Amino acid sequence: MTYYLLLLPALAVAGLGWLVRRRYLLLSQVLMVGGALGCLAIMGWQARQSLFPPTEKMPNRAHAVVSFYLANQTQREIAGRTGVVVLIFPPAKQLNARLAEDYANAFSAPLLRGHPEWQVQSVTLEAPPKGQAVSLAEFQQAIARFPDALAYVSYASVPADIAELFPEGQPSPPFFVFDPDGTVNWLTALKQGRIRAVILPRSGVDPAKQAGIGGDPGAIFNQLYYLATPANADQIAATLGAPQP
Repeated sequence: MTYYLLLLPALAVAGLGWLVRRRYLLLSQVLMVGGALGCLAIMGWQARQSLFPPTEKMPNRAHAVVSFYLANQTQREIAGRTGVVVLIFPPAKQLNARLAEDYANAFSAPLLRGHPEWQVQSVTLEAPPKGQAVSLAEFQQAIARFPDALAYVSYASVPADIAELFPEGQPSPPFFVFDPDGTVNWLTALKQGRIRAVILPRSGVDPAKQAGIGGDPGAIFNQLYYLATPANADQIAATLGAPQP
């Protein structure tokens, strides 16, 4: 479309030069030469775009593998049901839109393959007051927007009272967490079964600097991340060496 929008004015200039050639010879020549040069330049640009298309930046595999594992965990929990899976992302200032999109795409692709009965929706947490961390209240607001979701998957920092996200005495929906900060705020909720699994970066690892990492998803994951479950929650917490809530 852009090609034609640029080409038409150049043709119009050349055509105008042809029309006035008998009355304004010099002006006619200038217009026709200018129009012809414009057409040649535009066709050259189009040829270059066709032969050497701009390459889109590929997602960081170190980030994509997080979503791949979260999708596999979620798929097992919601098998046989129909509905929506909700992805919870940090406030926009804490996670750029491109990375959030990469996480969402890397999650949706394996989850939805062969499963038309599922949908994926994303929600961004409200920004907390300046100088404060994301709190349980922001999570509760996000959950309230999709109260009947099949499962929730969070990529946001975990507040210390995350175990109180769902009401006591009621079955908790599947809830999976990627804790980018590597805390143990999830420990109580995980041991209680309110969180099904947590992914955390290994100590001293910055996934953002691992864009060129190679290997299959399992090898990449084991090199960069821990997967905490109710069965190994205390062991992972001890490995992190962080104070427990």
